[in-house]
Amino acid sequence: MSVFVVSIDGTDFSGKTTIANLVIGLLRQMNRGQNVQFKRTEVPSGFITGAFTKILRNSADKIPAEVFALAYAGDHLFHYNHYIKSLEKHGGNFVVVQERSLLSTFIYQGILGKTDMTWLKEINKFDKNIPKLTLILKVPVEEIIKRKSLENEHRQFDKFEELDHLKRQAQAYYNLPADLVKAFHVEYVDGTGPPVRIAERCANRIQKDLEKFVK
Repeated sequence: MSVFVVSIDGTDFSGKTTIANLVIGLLRQMNRGQNVQFKRTEVPSGFITGAFTKILRNSADKIPAEVFALAYAGDHLFHYNHYIKSLEKHGGNFVVVQERSLLSTFIYQGILGKTDMTWLKEINKFDKNIPKLTLILKVPVEEIIKRKSLENEHRQFDKFEELDHLKRQAQAYYNLPADLVKAFHVEYVDGTGPPVRIAERCANRIQKDLEKFVK
């Protein structure tokens, strides 16, 4: 093994950040003493988009999806070159628990934004960071909406976090085309219940694959 990338994905308010943070801690415990290092990353990294992301997302109804796609393609490529590729050159054994992946681009800009998939694949062709396993946190729409309502009342939600878009996100994530499921090695994990229990489900599933690589 060189670099084993696993992506934690799902709709907004599905708990990706919390679960990914818990999962990497659990995996480190489960593999203590093994010749492997664990890293935590997320995409987009913010290096290319940065504050521009907020502008884009709040103007989603005015900006073509292709503009989003180009901005995020740059960010994904930076993440691959700066994080993943550098680990590949290192020569050690690394497990990367990553929040989101190129799958998000194909969902948000392709399925939801109606951008041509062939073009999306072309502009992202230099990003070779395809997860060995993608775990999508499956949370009922009603629960997603409830979680949003519990967010800080002073928080400003962007266009992608409006109720209609959240419902469309869930529809897209839970009914992915077979080619994307295969390409990104997608599996679904029950995203309901206490975060620790959800993280344990994810970590146990990841561990099954790691046991084939970690010696």
